[in-house]
Amino acid sequence: MTLSAATNGAPIKITATATPGTTIHTATTSDMPEGCDEVWLWVGSTSAAVINATLHISSGALDAQSINFNVPAAYNGPISVLQGHRVCDGVVVTATASVAERINVWGNVNRISGQGT
Repeated sequence: MTLSAATNGAPIKITATATPGTTIHTATTSDMPEGCDEVWLWVGSTSAAVINATLHISSGALDAQSINFNVPAAYNGPISVLQGHRVCDGVVVTATASVAERINVWGNVNRISGQGT
């Protein structure tokens, strides 16, 4: 299935430069082992320069876990930044970038039901 923030599967442009960030996906409200979302993400740049970006994986409050990475300059193709990370119980995946509106996020979600942890 598509990312919850992707309109008809279109790429999501990271517009936020500070937290809470641009929403990428909100997980199913099921708890493991009843169900979870396995999230796969790729990013690409439209900038001539390398841009620093951060994924935030949070269930609210101030408990976000972050993944920092550099996105190569434009025309280098998309890079994989999250490979099958499982989230559930309404966890929200957001992203920020050092420069707004230059990073696009693509992805897909495998919704898993009753498979355990």
